[in-house]
Amino acid sequence: MAKKTPRTGIAPSPAKPAGLFPSSESAVLTPLNFKVPHEFHRDFKTFAAQHSKKMVEVLQEAFALLKEKYGR
Repeated sequence: MAKKTPRTGIAPSPAKPAGLFPSSESAVLTPLNFKVPHEFHRDFKTFAAQHSKKMVEVLQEAFALLKEKYGR
């Protein structure tokens, strides 16, 4: 069995949300895990790519708009 070579370098810093959350909340990221239909996922991912955004950014912006519309 071949030995694994040690990895070198600095670990990447965790991704920060697109400024939609206060800095104290964005310091710790928590997974948000749920299932959606395949077509929705493809449409969502395509929309994000077409607007040069990450999927999480689209979700955060959409949620911010819903909160603005309906209140907290």
